[in-house]
Amino acid sequence: MINGELIDLHAGRYQARIATCGATLVHLRRDGRDLVVPFDAESTLPAGWQGKTLMPWPNRITGASYTYGGQTYQVACNEPETGAALHGMVGWMDWQVTEVADSALTLGLNLPASYGYPWSLELAVRFTLDADSGLKTTATATCVGAAQPATNTPGAADRDGRLLPAPCGIAFHPYLTRSVPLDQCELTAPAPQVLEADENLAPLGLREVEGSDWDWRAGRLVGASTSDNTYTGMPEGTWEVRLSGGEHGGAVVLASDAPWVHLYTAEHLLRRGVAVEPMTCPPNAFSTGQDLVALEIGQSHALSYFLREDD
Repeated sequence: MINGELIDLHAGRYQARIATCGATLVHLRRDGRDLVVPFDAESTLPAGWQGKTLMPWPNRITGASYTYGGQTYQVACNEPETGAALHGMVGWMDWQVTEVADSALTLGLNLPASYGYPWSLELAVRFTLDADSGLKTTATATCVGAAQPATNTPGAADRDGRLLPAPCGIAFHPYLTRSVPLDQCELTAPAPQVLEADENLAPLGLREVEGSDWDWRAGRLVGASTSDNTYTGMPEGTWEVRLSGGEHGGAVVLASDAPWVHLYTAEHLLRRGVAVEPMTCPPNAFSTGQDLVALEIGQSHALSYFLREDD
């Protein structure tokens, strides 16, 4: 299978399909209605990183290199048009099934150390489908090792003779949909601040959304508005992004307590939905250190998000 093994989950009126490649959400449906933009995982690759789990960094590393602990590391540039390293290292790896049931699935992956990321992680993603609350997805990263530097061989940076902990960020990449063009939908997102970006989508700095086309707090018709930006300043605790519209009415809702969320109006997917990406850190955090988690050996870091349909 080109996307690994495909596993179907069922709970009440909800149905989900997961692909082991990239720990990817292929589709999520309620009463047969798509809540995320689906793709044919039996014959095609997902466009625009649809549904993938993103670790050990979300979004972009500007210039495909980062400096951490005084050491500079080069990672693969997989977005030539911006020169960036996009969406981590595990989105195209085939994860292993460690637990499966009718309504739950756990996938695991060992990420070995490499020249560009000389730490080893054990990763897990748990998908749980509930008849009332929809889909819960939790990703966990645990640091299990750090490579010592050797002659002409990079390793983990050290400080005072101690190897530094692993930099880590987690994100997810679902595209919410109401099965009509995005222009006809209403989007609500509670973020009061947006991270502006340059022409290569490298972050420039935060600004208030007040008075701008990036202000989704009150909910409004998307229309011709575009976004490929990261937002922050959400209310403390669990926040919600809602996309409403379509002939059946109602809304698809994504909830998380992540401190950052990226909203992308899916021009690469012909604006069939909106990517709502909860993230533990902003773009280029491996270089800036902003909200970057540092995992000592044996330490873990996790992020969850929830998807449901409201009538």
